[in-house]
Amino acid sequence: MNKITNKISVVTKQRTGLSPQSKLFIKLISLGNFKLDKLISSELEENPCVEEVISSVISKNDFNPNYDENLIQIENEPLTLTEYLVEQLRTMKIDKNYKKIIEVIIFSINDSGYLRLENKEILDLLKKNTKNNYSNIQIEEAINFCQEKFDPPGIFARNLSECLLLQLRFNNSENMVLKEKIILNDIEMLGNSEFKKLSAKYGLSHEFLNSLFEEIKNLNPKPGEQFDDKNIGSYSNDYEAYVYFDNGKLIYQPNKVYKEIKISEYYQKLLEDKSSLSKEVHDFLDTKISNASLLIKTIRERNLMYEKTIKLLCEIQTKFLKHGNKYLKPLKLSDISSKLNVHESTISRITSNKYILTKRGIINLKEFFSNKIDSDNDESSVSIRFLIEEIIENEDSLNPLSDENIKEILKTKGINIARRTIAKYRNLLKIPSSSSRRKAQ
Repeated sequence: MNKITNKISVVTKQRTGLSPQSKLFIKLISLGNFKLDKLISSELEENPCVEEVISSVISKNDFNPNYDENLIQIENEPLTLTEYLVEQLRTMKIDKNYKKIIEVIIFSINDSGYLRLENKEILDLLKKNTKNNYSNIQIEEAINFCQEKFDPPGIFARNLSECLLLQLRFNNSENMVLKEKIILNDIEMLGNSEFKKLSAKYGLSHEFLNSLFEEIKNLNPKPGEQFDDKNIGSYSNDYEAYVYFDNGKLIYQPNKVYKEIKISEYYQKLLEDKSSLSKEVHDFLDTKISNASLLIKTIRERNLMYEKTIKLLCEIQTKFLKHGNKYLKPLKLSDISSKLNVHESTISRITSNKYILTKRGIINLKEFFSNKIDSDNDESSVSIRFLIEEIIENEDSLNPLSDENIKEILKTKGINIARRTIAKYRNLLKIPSSSSRRKAQ
């Protein structure tokens, strides 16, 4: 297992032939505010030709006065993994008894982000510390909820395979049925690049298996470790922008919590006076100023691309932003990349582990994407799941709806979906079958 874990951490090498600016741009669009600030801080320490721009940083006081103060808490001290998860829980509008289960689950994970307790052990803790009676089904439902709703992706997994699968699903990866079989049954074989054996076993091409291997390398096998003492940051503050609507107009306020730098005028003037400098000093200053200029220019380009991407996402998913998951439209990375005329990998880097602050709380940019379902209204798979949940919540409890009944109801709404797909979504939602729901009465 160590072998696959090590291989996952390998960073894919940049293709040769890219210009220095292109390489830097690719690097910067992958960085969130906290990591960008670390890079800029290093430049300030190592490059004497740059200096920090002293300016006010956007804070919650600069936002539209109508925002809900309970949605955000700016911390001066960095958050631990547990604190980060508790802060997310605080923004969720869920039943207080359900929150109690999730609190215990949060305190049951290890530093890597994995659940260290079995369901029965969590149940025992709840029985000892609360007056309510909980069931094993409720515990499993809560764990499933945590895996789906909390950041970072892959958190609350029971093992490496589950951690990887959670991240693949979060990334809207295709061919998940095949990938799930391989990861659950032959993760070590994949980690050892035994593509011939896997190809013979599953009847898959080497191209597909190599693509899966590369996809897995970019996942995080220990999602909680980014919060350790070496990597910890102010994640409550690490969102890219505050986005809201004012009289129907989309407002975008970048959250520049990182340092801003500029070229020192002193060294610029010194470089212009060639007669007073030796060739070595002149070349040194010229290199440092060129490097800093490239960094400053590329940060601007990075910010502009973030703004274009986030604005486009928000414009397409306006109803989702205002009203929730039920209104999420089908959307793929390629839809955004084609509209902005950039490579799909650029959009993937921008939206991976990045967040925006909205009136509904902090939202991961990956939540804007969902696969399409065959329907007259171009419904997304996420909105369909919520619609199925809503239909079941409003059913006659004495006569629960079968999957076939739900299929017919959806058909009247212009949504054509197979019964087995409804059963799959119902299972994802941890909703029992109609016969089980009837017996539970």
